[in-house]
Amino acid sequence: MKKIITSTLIFGISMFANVLFAQQLSKVQRQAIQSDNIQAFKTAFAKADYDKCFGVKSESFTMLSYSALNNKKTISNFLLANKADVNKACNGMTPLMNAAVFGNADMAKMLLKKGADKNIKDQNGLTAKDYAVKNNHSALAELLK
Repeated sequence: MKKIITSTLIFGISMFANVLFAQQLSKVQRQAIQSDNIQAFKTAFAKADYDKCFGVKSESFTMLSYSALNNKKTISNFLLANKADVNKACNGMTPLMNAAVFGNADMAKMLLKKGADKNIKDQNGLTAKDYAVKNNHSALAELLK
């Protein structure tokens, strides 16, 4: 019981610190990703930002995770071509997990081709497949077996 309480406390503190210290994504930066336009993206972000965790509301994401959950293929391809870390997690969520939550199968396939590890677990022991199942994306869950 003591281990569970300690683990929960440490997890809570690390999540709070991750969000607290993550640089917030500006409106211009969000629009650059949403546009799926490489020029707008390059204007809004330095290459050093590609693997940083940025805060969006109460969550934090790498640029690859954020583009994956929003199904922005042009930006995702650009980031992957520029060596963005395909397995970098913010708040315990990898880009593949974010694609799985929203059922973005094409994005998941692209991430897997680029080396995404489907066996990575978050702080709750869940994998991308678990997120696909949890969110009723059975075809994607099958892909992630």
